Order: sequence, then structure tokens, then C-alpha cells
Amino acid sequence: MNLAMKILMVSFLLGNLSFSGTQFDLNIGSRKAIIYAPDKRDNPALVISMHGIGIPASWNQGMMKFEAIADTANFVVAYPEGENLSWDLSSDKDLNFILAIIDSMDNRYQINRNRVYASGFSMGAMMSWYLSCKIPDKIAAIVPGDGYPLSGLSGCSEVRHVPVLQIYGTADSYYGKFLSDFLPSQIERYGCSTTPVKTKPYPVEVNGRNAAQLAQTSKSYKEDYGPCENNGLKSELIEITVDGMVHDWATPDKLNANDDVNYKGKPFDVNGTWEAWNFMSAHSLDGDIVTIPAHRDSVYNGSFSNGTAGWKFNVWDGEATGSVVNGEYQVKIDSVGTANYQIQLIQVGLILEQGKYYEVSFDAYGASGRTLEVNVEKDTDPWTSYLENLQNFDLTTSKTTHTFTFAMEEPTDSNGRLSFNLGASTQTAFLDNISIKSVAKPTAISWIHNSKDIIAIRCDNSLLKMEFKVPQNKKISFSIFDLKGNQMKASVSQIGQGEIQSWISDLSQMPKGIYVVQINADGKAIYRSKILNAN
Repeated sequence: MNLAMKILMVSFLLGNLSFSGTQFDLNIGSRKAIIYAPDKRDNPALVISMHGIGIPASWNQGMMKFEAIADTANFVVAYPEGENLSWDLSSDKDLNFILAIIDSMDNRYQINRNRVYASGFSMGAMMSWYLSCKIPDKIAAIVPGDGYPLSGLSGCSEVRHVPVLQIYGTADSYYGKFLSDFLPSQIERYGCSTTPVKTKPYPVEVNGRNAAQLAQTSKSYKEDYGPCENNGLKSELIEITVDGMVHDWATPDKLNANDDVNYKGKPFDVNGTWEAWNFMSAHSLDGDIVTIPAHRDSVYNGSFSNGTAGWKFNVWDGEATGSVVNGEYQVKIDSVGTANYQIQLIQVGLILEQGKYYEVSFDAYGASGRTLEVNVEKDTDPWTSYLENLQNFDLTTSKTTHTFTFAMEEPTDSNGRLSFNLGASTQTAFLDNISIKSVAKPTAISWIHNSKDIIAIRCDNSLLKMEFKVPQNKKISFSIFDLKGNQMKASVSQIGQGEIQSWISDLSQMPKGIYVVQINADGKAIYRSKILNAN
């Protein structure tokens, strides 16, 4: 496929893509850059994506495809074009061009200058390394693909070592020289370990295939050479090696699949664009180096002290933006989705072991009253929920801590997902202090969700405790039934307006099983939910 045909194909494909943003050409002197900015943004990051030699910015845009991520991850993308489709790696000419783009994006979109990132393919990868060498105080992280400065790096500003994720294909003609010449020099410069932590195969799960299944077909892997420190400068250096990939960018839906004779159009397991953003978004000029464990038994960055690191915001339907504001995750919704889950904040990579019990806790409130749905589930099709029932919470304008406990009865999942589904209301919601932790086997596990009248429901040893209030004087009764409708326990009391009714029930003498808790007001059921007595 010749270059003209490639460009025509990219133009055709881009013309049929639909993104919720604005695209235009930014002209700086005789130079230009293609800019894509989401319509919904709040102090966005900036990703600078640079092309290979002889490849125009439009082709690079069609290969990298950052737009779909930018729409929900709150960043602007710039695809600059070098003079004569090349990059100057020996002077300040292109450095000044990139700095002018950063300034322009700051003036136009008020970007977060602590979160400016660079990525590139081939000679664009070389330029990424050059930026990290010359202006490390301006670039938070880089992700070069199949390229490095062939003559090495010299005259670098050693005020900071920029975190690097290098992606390379084993069939690239320069891969061997990268391993023998350039990579060792940067390991020494950064002060990294010469023996990396290796993850193979990588990724560990793709489209429902686990590590054992991937090991039969995929030889791609990741090597983490960190933590790195030299002369007090801390950083990290990671390489993802794509087995069999020629001089190319790792994309699942390749535009130039016919050029890749080893794969013949077969999608790669490694998605370079997703890997690039996941790595870059974990770094900031004003923060510590952030390394997100791929698989962990607790929520990462649940307090949002590291921005959005570890979290992903999905908008499948409707319109919404998510961002960290004053240390809380804020979700602004312009139009609802057709289902709750179509606007969601998620974290994946959670290890959930079969037979264990887990407690989920979080703080939440709304700009006004609204509901929030919470799920713990499988991160791949068929999206199996690990909860007896999806958890629903009524949020008020007061920041409130909510908790629930569940038993992991499905097979162990090393890539479980915690999901906050917000597609049912346009009211702004706020989340903070999110955690999930393994807990000892409780006597009773309650799946009762919070409502505006239920103050607390908790289990202490064998006791189920409830605190409840009503807006007016009513006769309140509490009952526990088995699934056949037999009443196992009951209590009746008169409660005044705004008074809190406490009810404690000893479950130690009840057989194991699922029961129904019901609350009645003046003889009318106003609340029902299941509990599991695991005594």
C-alpha cells in the first residue's frame, strides 16, 4: 500500500468517526498541528502525538486514535507536523514549535501544565525522547513507540528524569540495537535495576482470555526496570515488547495491517494507545512518581490524591464529564443514559478471591438529591456481577459514608471491577475515600442499601443492627422472614417524627441462609431487602 493510498484511507476513516469534540488546524508560523479538544473539559491534560518520518500528521492521527479516550479522560490532543515530515533532533527549532503548541493550548483551553505528555511513532518516538532530554520540566511522561535517538542523548537537562514507557516490536529492524545500545545507557542514566520485573504474557487478560490462555498464543511481555533513582532524581522506565510486530504502532484495529506480514491483519493483544494513556495519566510534574499495580487486593488512589490515576470514566450513552476537583471525584451530567451503567466511574485490576468476604466503603453526596448504583463485577463479557443485588444509594447534599459487604462466591477473579453507575440522573455527584478490603467471615451480611430514612445497618458478631427514622409519627414494625414467607422475628414500636428507632436482632440461633428484612409503617411495607445469615 503506497503512502498516498494510506493517507486517502485515513481521511476516509476519520471522516466517518464521530467524536464529541472540536478538531481544527493550529497554525504557528509556517507550521501546523491538528488539534482535537473534547467539548466537555475541565483544566485538561495535553497529549502531544508525533508522527514518523515521511508520515503526515493526519496519518499519525488515524493510527494513534487518542480521540475516543480524550472524550472521557479530559485531555486535549495535538498532532504536530514536522517540516518536510521530519523532526529536528539537534537544535531548538522543533523544541520551540512544541513549546508554542503548549502555550497556545494553555491560552485557549487552560490546560493543566503539570500534565503535558508526549508520545510518538518511529522518528516521533525519537522526538519524544528528545523532549524528555531537553525540556524535562515541561513534559510529565513520554511513551515512544518503535523508535529511539539513534545517536543517543547528550546535553540533557538533568533537573528531572521523565518517566518512560517504551513500546517495541521484536521484528523491528532496530529492536536489537535498542536493546544492546540505547536501553542500557538509559538504565544507567536513570539509576534503574538491570534486572527488570517481567510480566509475561502481557497483557494478562484480553477479551476474556486469561494469562494461561494467552500464554499459548501471545509472547508479548512487559519489563519494569524501576524504581529508578540517580543523583536524587526518581523516575521509572518500562518497556512493553510486542512479539512479532514490525516497525509499527501496536493497535488492535490496524489501518496498515497489510504491511505487517507477521500478523496479516490479526489484531495485537497490546493496545499501544490505551497503554500510553494509562501510563501517562499516572504522572504529573507536581506529584510523586505513581506506579499502579496491575493486580491488587485493594482500591488504588481511592482518595484521589493522585488525580484520576487508577480510575477510568466511561460514557456509553448520554453526556457527562468526570474530573478530580478539590480532592474529590466530580461527575457532571448533561444528559442521562438509557441505563445506569452507561455513565460510570470504574477501577479494574482488583483481585477477588473465591470464598472471601469483602467490604466496600465510600463517601458520596450530590449537588441535590439523586441515586447512585454500585456494582462489583467481572471486567469482561458477560460482566458477571459478584453481588446478590446491585447496591443502590440515595445521596443527599451532605457527604456521607456508605458501606456494604458481600461474599465472593464466583471463581477467583484477578481483574475484578468496582463500578459506580450514575446514568440515571443529571444531578452532579461527588465521590471520595473509596475502598474495598477483605474482612473476616461475618455472622450476617446485609445487602440492605441506604435510603434517606435508614441511618445505619450493620452487623456486629451475631447481631443485626438498624437505626431508622420517619418524617412523622408512625407505628413501626420490623420483621425477618425466610424465603417461604415464615416470620422468624418481629418487633413493634411507636416512633415520633424525626426520632431515631434502634432495632437489634440476634441471628445466632437462626439457621444459615437467605432471609428478608421488612420494615412496616402503620401496617404498610415501606422497605424490603435480603440478608444472608452466614452464622
